[in-house]
This record gives sequence, structure tokens and C-alpha cells, in this order.
Amino acid sequence: MNKVLKLGLGLFAAAGAAHVVYHGYQDLVDVMRENLTATIREHFSDEQILALWLFEDPKEAALFDAGLIVKSATDSVSADRAISLEIDAKTLEIKIISEELV
Repeated sequence: MNKVLKLGLGLFAAAGAAHVVYHGYQDLVDVMRENLTATIREHFSDEQILALWLFEDPKEAALFDAGLIVKSATDSVSADRAISLEIDAKTLEIKIISEELV
């Protein structure tokens, strides 16, 4: 009975530790995602953002694909534009890949 109790307590402790590690990692990922979207919103703050998306997994080490649709009014002409971009999670640098009218 003593071995069964030790095994049960060991499994319970391992499950608790795994739970703490998993939720700690998820919190870090959520904060990083919030920082990336905030940086993109700040970069395009002079335009009205209609939609913004950020892909879950990085395409390289810390390079994420993202995109947005903005409504910009220039010279009394209002046009929606779709912008594809890359953002580096380490340096928060934004590189615009393509831009097209929608």
C-alpha cells in the first residue's frame, strides 16, 4: 500500500507541475501576441484598421506573418487596402510585403 500511495502522490505532483508550466508558457505567448498586435496598431495608427490578423506559429525563429485591412482617406478618395507584413517578435520591426486595394 505504501508504494501505491507514493506512486499516486508522484503522479499527482507531476501533473501539478505540468499544469503550472503549461499555463506559464501560455501566459508568455499571450503577452507576446498582445505586444505584436499593439506594435502593428501603433505603426498604422494614422489609418482606420478594419481587420488585423497574426498567424499563430512563426515562419522562422521569431518572424511572424501578419496582415491587416485599413481604410485610408487620401485626396478625398476612400479606399480599403489589404496589407501583408512580417513582424519580428524580438526587435518588433515591421516589414511590409505587399499592399493591394480591396
